[in-house]
Amino acid sequence: MPISVVQTPAIGDVQLELDSMLWRAGISFDRLQITPESGFLYYEVRAPLPAPKDLKQLQHRLKKLSKELWVENRQPGGQLVIRFNKEILFLIDFKPSKIAESVPVRPRMAIIMDDLGHETHSAKTLIDIQLPVTFAILPYTAQAGTVARLAHQNGYEVMLHIPMEPQNYPAIDPGPGALIMSMDPFAVQNQLRQWLDELPYVVGGNNHMGSRLTEDPESMGAVLEVLRERRMFFIDSRTSASSVAIIEARRKGVPAISRDVFLDNVREVPAIAREIRKLAGMARRRGSAVGICHPYPETLAALRQEAEVLREQGIDVVPVSQLLVKAKGRTVGKGG
Repeated sequence: MPISVVQTPAIGDVQLELDSMLWRAGISFDRLQITPESGFLYYEVRAPLPAPKDLKQLQHRLKKLSKELWVENRQPGGQLVIRFNKEILFLIDFKPSKIAESVPVRPRMAIIMDDLGHETHSAKTLIDIQLPVTFAILPYTAQAGTVARLAHQNGYEVMLHIPMEPQNYPAIDPGPGALIMSMDPFAVQNQLRQWLDELPYVVGGNNHMGSRLTEDPESMGAVLEVLRERRMFFIDSRTSASSVAIIEARRKGVPAISRDVFLDNVREVPAIAREIRKLAGMARRRGSAVGICHPYPETLAALRQEAEVLREQGIDVVPVSQLLVKAKGRTVGKGG
């Protein structure tokens, strides 16, 4: 007789449901202290135990992940344990005597859709999903201007997806007119200005490829000077761990932030959905997070699937500019 093997649920999925329950119960994440212990995560919560209905809903949601997940009220009024079979995954202590005055802040996450502009179907699908995803449009694509106008007309933020030299260039091609290391700073700036003049409604940029060029202070400095003069921001797609983009942006006074998660490295709907939830978990614990994805059919399907989940869990998906700290004396996204 075959032995039934119970698959362990992803710890991140369990944690997302726990965090969601705490948020629905009105417990802001500045009231949590999370400490890794031997084999489990320990939560100290400076708030009372949530109501029975919240705990019942948590158990219901966990059962959808695995029938072997259990919520145990170990010390009624004070402590919960989440188990998988007999294994403790989370120990949660509620200590209302440690309540600190705080103002709950809704977690925010930005999702940037790269490589737009080749066609309009992906843009129309994104708009239909009704998540305020930021459009990053390649300047040399046939429908770049049409997609930019479509996004703007429907209230979506538009960025220039700036083609830059990757490692192993020219074997890996970032596209026509790309900014490459052999260009002097003036040529880099002239090409970037031309793209910005041609593509309407742009408020910032991020790098397309660029694993080599983003490592070079001189080239990135030239890019950022143009963005500064136009009062735009920069998002580092982090295609290289050695990128100097954020350092140079700070030096130039350009508002900038880095990508946290690539959502669709694995082109399968369940995998992309897990990465979206991972990004949501980051936003809950840190306050904000940035994800990047591409207009694959699987990505669009996963975004549609997860959109309502994010709304239910109190996570705001926002245009990426809302996560940036404004540079002194400048307004993000205004030309001039």
